[in-house]
Amino acid sequence: MRIVVTVELEVNIDEDRANANEIFQAVAEARHEAGVKLAKSIVLGYEEKVVELLCSPSGSVAKKGLGAHEVKGVEGRRCRCRTFTRAGYWTDTRSLHGSCGLVTFRPALVECVRCGKRLTPILAALELERYQGRTDELVRQVMAAVAETSYRRGCASLEELAEVPVAKSTAHRWAATVELPVQEGSDLPFLVADGTGFRRQPGKRGEVRMVVEMGEKGRIRPLGAWAGTSWEVISQEVKDRLGGQARLFVGDGEEGLEEWMGRLAKAVNRCHWHLPRGGSYALWGDGVAKPERDAFAAQVCDLLAVEIPEEDIEFVSAEDKDKLRERIEAAEKELEELRKDCEKKGYVRAAGYLANARGRLFNHLWLWLETGIVGPRTTSIIENTIKELVRRLKKIGWNWSDAGATRMGRVVLLRRLDEEAWEQYWRDRMNLQGRCKIKITQWVAKRVA
Repeated sequence: MRIVVTVELEVNIDEDRANANEIFQAVAEARHEAGVKLAKSIVLGYEEKVVELLCSPSGSVAKKGLGAHEVKGVEGRRCRCRTFTRAGYWTDTRSLHGSCGLVTFRPALVECVRCGKRLTPILAALELERYQGRTDELVRQVMAAVAETSYRRGCASLEELAEVPVAKSTAHRWAATVELPVQEGSDLPFLVADGTGFRRQPGKRGEVRMVVEMGEKGRIRPLGAWAGTSWEVISQEVKDRLGGQARLFVGDGEEGLEEWMGRLAKAVNRCHWHLPRGGSYALWGDGVAKPERDAFAAQVCDLLAVEIPEEDIEFVSAEDKDKLRERIEAAEKELEELRKDCEKKGYVRAAGYLANARGRLFNHLWLWLETGIVGPRTTSIIENTIKELVRRLKKIGWNWSDAGATRMGRVVLLRRLDEEAWEQYWRDRMNLQGRCKIKITQWVAKRVA
């Protein structure tokens, strides 16, 4: 099908003077108006072609995918007839919101010549539900804006920059239709997971949790986000999607996190940023004064400061590797002495905290010595993403359900960390196959006065 749309624009420049701002602003206004009218012209032309096909007694191949319906008055029984007659138009006007604006029209009706069932063929041709009032490409724009800011700011920016007015409550309702799946795993060697709290229905504290895969040089692939789900259940979902066992899991030592997620990797590493912070918090629980807590945190930081050589492993001598092993063993021994010292002073919580971290602080170094792969020391990348998510949850609203927090978590994860997967989700959802193309075949501009 080919549709030709002829457009004639008139440009008036008052008193033969206009600056660049006025010209570009006028073009933007005309573009918006022309976009709405062009979309409507295409929809109406497409509808007329579909109705012509269905009302033709022949052309079964051309009718493929159009006009399917149940026998009138018989639920569940398909009518085999594909020939129709025109039956007028809807009484009400149909509105369709798209990124170019609001298109309104009265859809045409056809009637089956065999069973008398009436249909609105343009809805099936446009792949729309009966009362669907927006396109998925508009939902995509809204969700992209929300993922970067919040519902309020995202909707405001769309209205200001793209001239697409969408109410915050409407955007919230559209977001409920976005169900991003848990991603399939790849061959990246590291797993990183973390969680944080949010205000949950009915006014209680909830927990949203995230899991990502990481590779060398900071490559990241999000697997998913969950709320109101235990680490045991999450670990099983992630396990079902991983290509194999990860080499290293990095976590903050949260109860249940290392127990379940750690099983998905050959080794577990405790986040180096969390250890001094968590140890200081444990000392606070033991009633230790701040100066001593600060000294403890500084000592732990010094012990953890064992760095991987900057050179690739093949250029590191055997002697330097032996020195690194000695430094690791010495640091582990000093941390054990620190634990015993806490135990001797009666700092039960701090001693227990260090005991739980034993053997889980330098596995990234042992991995490098074994394979040359540089693993992460901290969960900072996922911490930053979680901060962004929490900021959105607080700005978007409060008293969230677990389903809403899960949905927004996956939107933020995918939008921020995996642009390719984000684009693929929307290509699949919008069923983009490149079937509609628009090109300018003629452009003539002339000054008439």
